[in-house]
Amino acid sequence: MNRSPSPRRRRAGLAAVAALGLAVAGLTVPAAASGAATGAADETDDPKRVVYVEVNNEEFANVADYTLEGTNRPAFDVAMIFAANINYDVEKQQAYLHFNDQVTATLEQAETQIRPVQERGTKVLLSVLGNHQGAGFANFTSRESAGAFADQLADAVEQYGLDGIDFDDEWSGYGNNDTAQPNATSFAYLLDELRDRLGPDKLITLYNIGPSYDVTDWEGTGASQYLDYSWNPYYGAWNPPQLAGLAKDQLGAAAVDLTQTSLDRATQLAQRTVDEGYGVYVTYNLTAADHSAYLSPITEVLTGRATAYQAPWYDVAVDVQATCAGGKVKLKVRIDSEDDAVLSAKVLSSIGTRVFDRVRDGATRVMVQHAERGTSVDGSLTVSVTGPDGTLDLVQQYAVPACR
Repeated sequence: MNRSPSPRRRRAGLAAVAALGLAVAGLTVPAAASGAATGAADETDDPKRVVYVEVNNEEFANVADYTLEGTNRPAFDVAMIFAANINYDVEKQQAYLHFNDQVTATLEQAETQIRPVQERGTKVLLSVLGNHQGAGFANFTSRESAGAFADQLADAVEQYGLDGIDFDDEWSGYGNNDTAQPNATSFAYLLDELRDRLGPDKLITLYNIGPSYDVTDWEGTGASQYLDYSWNPYYGAWNPPQLAGLAKDQLGAAAVDLTQTSLDRATQLAQRTVDEGYGVYVTYNLTAADHSAYLSPITEVLTGRATAYQAPWYDVAVDVQATCAGGKVKLKVRIDSEDDAVLSAKVLSSIGTRVFDRVRDGATRVMVQHAERGTSVDGSLTVSVTGPDGTLDLVQQYAVPACR
């Protein structure tokens, strides 16, 4: 189901912060033609896992609790701070970006709420939602007014170190406060202006609902060239977005509520996502509870790995190369650390075991192993990284060469 704004309740554990409203000034900004960003949290072809967090009720930092088992990859590639609002100033007759107390607190406490999520490799976007006041993304009547609101969005991304903006055109109340009705070019202007300000490396996404989706002239305006992804807004349903210009790997046809959609249904939707070649799978309502048992069957389908909850995490990268030398398999294992902690790393393979002590930030360690003739090389090894938070087992697969 689509969502109504949650009650304005303060989340436990966050300091009180006053609501922040950013008024839009009427600036004339030239048109832009920057291409959409293509970056994501991992470099694989797996469907991207997206999660929305209702920060009125939950800590955004909960997203960092989930990784893909046996890796240091995040379980979620993109996470949404849900939600800021597009409000309307009746006296100035202008839209402005508004943060309620809980959204403000999440943004102001970015070092504990947002940075841990980004450090895992997850992109953090600010989701923006209508607020019954007549202001919306689909009723800007000029490029200048759309550009003025784009200024506010871009300023928020820069100020809080975010990775982009997500649009959710629900609850705008078009026509309230004598505002204009939606038109076919408004959202295209806004996307164009925002992409110009954010550049190609930030993400812009669309929750596929409301006049911004239904009324926009997608073919005539070329608006989709400024979007990175768009997805289904109806939880528990299969609903592929119909947007000219976006490829399947930019679309999410499946969406689930982590607390409402049955696991059987969620797993079926994950399998269909893979089978039909869609690039996004959307989840909503991550709470403080442990969702790993629910998420694991989903991520196993999407990535081949279960979901781990609150597993130790260290900023290390492992690379394995298997070649032939003198008719024997030769393994070269490289470990790079960017973690602040001093770590130890144990490499366990079918060829043998080796331990590296005191692996420091910025250090690179390389291990070379030669298999004896007759040794069965199984194409898998584990690097056990130990530090102050415990031990993280990174499982690496490699292709075994045919050595003669």
